Amino acid sequence: MKILVIRADEGKLVSSDVVEGDFSEVAKDIVRRALEEWNPAESDLTAIRTKFELRYKLPIDPDLYDKIMDLNLELIREGNELIVNLPVLTISFDNAWLDDAYLDKRMYIVSLYLDDAAKQQLEEYAVEATKEPKRIDTGQPLSLGEEDLKRLEEGLEEIEEEKPKRRRRKKK
Repeated sequence: MKILVIRADEGKLVSSDVVEGDFSEVAKDIVRRALEEWNPAESDLTAIRTKFELRYKLPIDPDLYDKIMDLNLELIREGNELIVNLPVLTISFDNAWLDDAYLDKRMYIVSLYLDDAAKQQLEEYAVEATKEPKRIDTGQPLSLGEEDLKRLEEGLEEIEEEKPKRRRRKKK
């Protein structure tokens, strides 16, 4: 299987390689590599599994579609675009908190390789993720619109209806 391994440092793409192998083994090797570069006195070491939304203009290449289906990836059609949820492992090993912001200075991204368009989207993500601090907005209260509240209430009602009733034993 083809695996994409991307390295970004402070807003610059350092490397982007397609390697052959098992995803789990490649991911463990990259975590070991990051561990060697990590300074525990200065930052955290994190390996986070997530999904990355790849966007393709329709129609897409039939071979790409077959590959997506073979990998059993989640697809969503949105207008004239196809969104593919690609599993991604983000390994951050040089990062810092700056007041209310978080900065990933250096990171690896490990993912399945689909095609060059996906590779480019992931490279852009890696560069952007290490370019500048991400602000954590803690000053804004959570605000929900009337429609959001209604959907939440309907969801809670469904959960309440699904709960099995407990039977209590009578003491003898």
